[in-house]
Amino acid sequence: MVSLGERGPPPGAAGDLAALAELDEAALLAGLRERFLQRHIYTAIGDILVAMNPFQPLPLYEREVSERYRRLQTDALPPHIFAVAGRAYHAMLGRGGGGPRNQCILISGESGAGKTESTKLLLQHIMNLCKGNSQLEQQILQVHSSLYSRGTATVTGGLSLGQYQVNPLLEAFGNAQTVMNDNSSRFGKYIQLRFQENTVQGAKLSEYLLEKSRVVQQDAGERNFHIFYYMFAGLSSKQKEMYGLLDPSFYRYISGRFGTQEAAERWKHKYQEVCNALDMVGFQEQEQVDMQAILAGVLSLGNVTFEPEESNGSVKVSEASQGWLKAAAGQFGVQEDELLKCLICTTSVTRGEQIQRFHTQQQAEDARDSIAKVAYGRVFGWIVCKINELLAENVDPEVELRR
Repeated sequence: MVSLGERGPPPGAAGDLAALAELDEAALLAGLRERFLQRHIYTAIGDILVAMNPFQPLPLYEREVSERYRRLQTDALPPHIFAVAGRAYHAMLGRGGGGPRNQCILISGESGAGKTESTKLLLQHIMNLCKGNSQLEQQILQVHSSLYSRGTATVTGGLSLGQYQVNPLLEAFGNAQTVMNDNSSRFGKYIQLRFQENTVQGAKLSEYLLEKSRVVQQDAGERNFHIFYYMFAGLSSKQKEMYGLLDPSFYRYISGRFGTQEAAERWKHKYQEVCNALDMVGFQEQEQVDMQAILAGVLSLGNVTFEPEESNGSVKVSEASQGWLKAAAGQFGVQEDELLKCLICTTSVTRGEQIQRFHTQQQAEDARDSIAKVAYGRVFGWIVCKINELLAENVDPEVELRR
């Protein structure tokens, strides 16, 4: 048993809760609560940094703060996301002894906890730490210099090279509104920075576990991926006609819900950001047209329904949704009968003989949703590949960035 007199300082006074004489769940929660009430949102527990989302702008990320954590020993400063970035950077260079070693920073938390913003802040400080004369570093720092002056926790520099800012793309295609968070990342990210002689030579982004099920169904109070709403708000009437898009209330995959006029204006602005980012990343005009046609095709496909075929017990596309099937085929750029085959039957080859098995209604609906999910996933993967081509442009082609 440890008496209260032996516990040392009050929980909230310790920047590192691991320094407490006794650390249990009650002491940990009490320490975090006391520090949060004092507007200390960062608390260390040994090598772990606990970050509590303040849900308000705090003066924690200005240039002066970053410079302080760049110049001074982080042990003498309060816990901070910049201190984590600094320790990893210096350990990678071998400045703490033991020689240079690869480093990994893992960010985890519930939806809305601030994982995406923390990633942006880590990258921001690492770019500041490796200041040099290389054009790449100078371009990155130019992007971030405008962010420091804002003095808020909302940083949009993140994964950027020069004038290229890819966050609007990743957020539009990979984020969605949930019950907990209006801008929740619905995929995992693994970001690798490659250094050579203390300077960044390139980067690689790997995405995994994209929540493709959201494309075809959302829980109550939630929305599909942002890009669908941005398209409806940002496309002109002529462009919507070109892509075969009707009023958003017709589409089952977005639950017939759109938003207020205020939200539509905000989404219109976001759509323009996405278009600018697509240009900067290197998507050609025709590629952008094809991409948006595929997204329109996903929505049209979601409206295809099925009914029993009386003659042979299989299923067929209902009369009411024949138009949606035709629209989806045109938007995907495939033959209507080929798309129909994928929906209502499975063909296999055994010993050179083709065997066709017709789907039940449930199997046809599952096939429809699977095609929609795969199509959206391929579009997202296409974007990530384009981003990696940009991020790796300064990497020696003989050296591969591995996971």
